[in-house]
Amino acid sequence: MTRTAVRPWRGVGAALGGSLLLAAGASACDTGKSETRSYVSVPDLFYLRPYGVKAASDARTTPFHVRAKDATTPSPHGRYDHRLTVDASDAGGAVRLKIVGMSHSGPRCSGTDRRVVCEVEGEYDSWSALDRVYPVAAKGSEPGEGGVVRFTFTTEDGEKHTARSRVVVGGPAVRLRKAGPYEKVAPGAEITSDLVVRNTGQLPVRGLGVQLSGGELELRRAYSNCRYPEPYKGQVAVCELPDVRIEPGETVTLGPELRLRASRTRMDGSFTRAVWPLDIGPDKYATVPEGGEKGEGPPLEVVSTSRKGGGTFAAGSVATTVLLDTTSDFRVEEVRTRVGKGRVVHLTVHDDGPGDPGHSRWLVFTPPPGAVVTEQPMDEIDEDAFDPHCRRDGADYMCDVGNLPPGRSRTFDFTLDLDRAGEGRVAVKERDPSVDRHDPRPANDSAKVVVAS
Repeated sequence: MTRTAVRPWRGVGAALGGSLLLAAGASACDTGKSETRSYVSVPDLFYLRPYGVKAASDARTTPFHVRAKDATTPSPHGRYDHRLTVDASDAGGAVRLKIVGMSHSGPRCSGTDRRVVCEVEGEYDSWSALDRVYPVAAKGSEPGEGGVVRFTFTTEDGEKHTARSRVVVGGPAVRLRKAGPYEKVAPGAEITSDLVVRNTGQLPVRGLGVQLSGGELELRRAYSNCRYPEPYKGQVAVCELPDVRIEPGETVTLGPELRLRASRTRMDGSFTRAVWPLDIGPDKYATVPEGGEKGEGPPLEVVSTSRKGGGTFAAGSVATTVLLDTTSDFRVEEVRTRVGKGRVVHLTVHDDGPGDPGHSRWLVFTPPPGAVVTEQPMDEIDEDAFDPHCRRDGADYMCDVGNLPPGRSRTFDFTLDLDRAGEGRVAVKERDPSVDRHDPRPANDSAKVVVAS
């Protein structure tokens, strides 16, 4: 089974998953331990997955993290002249130690399920080491049971450094109810979304963290117990609710509900919501900005509690799509040129709006019969180094239009050697044909490229 460990978050580290289910509590190293001093670092608090329980498919796992460093007499790489001792003698019957050894030269960790000694280098990190030892829940243990595991790092000179991790079987696990999608929303209109949280873990949630991200939408309600970091003001809120309690199997609704304003032009956007137990912290891949002033609106708090709570619940960050009730008109125009060498054709795509579909279109150029393309649009990838901007698809050139706001246009220049009269074609096409951009005038999506004699 995989293992899980603490991850620092504003002084409290955490993660989900593994043979070790949930973790919390910042270690000395995780909170910026000085690299000029010797140390050993482990999570202050760690929740273990109950014995026999498999990892959840949506778990964002972070391995249990043990770090140690001898800053005075560090050994060179490959020299295992330091010692890491892991002792679970005081952890009670609910906790055992498990050794993971992958060294081809033989095991460097040995002992019992209560005490293990590992030969390690002068700088040790369990995330990269081939030999490591972790606490796990013992057979027959119950949620809430646990104890203290002691880690001792002994340098080559015999100096000892000790750290302790309190481990608990089971843990809280929060899930957020999905919402939406919101369709046919008027440009610039306000929408609301609830915040319903369920504890699917074995132990109570004691304090809840919440992050709200507006994305292409604007947060319109500024809660007094949430902070709004710069430069994301109006877009991101981070909330700490230390008084929230959610028992296992219980569902709570937070209020007042989230209020957002839709974009006036961006046709498809989304907002995201995330929750976590405060003593665990955000999931492995979360980015939680620091700082920010508190809001001036009402506080975000529990408004109702239930043992039921219908709907679909998900872990991690939950995104909700918002689609505007508007149209998007891209167009191209007919281009004319003459037979000859070095003829330049200017292929222009216009975005007439009013909706902004974002990065959504290709310009497709089909050269006239017999044409030889001698120059095409290029992108500078390094100093004096270029790659073609358009990719080939059979006889066609597929040119990425990129983000083209309403009212703007973009031109792609091709140089051609033309030996006969004829017709090519220029067109604008969807990057994702399954998405309906509500084009009110599809007839202007293609035009001729005419070569006269």
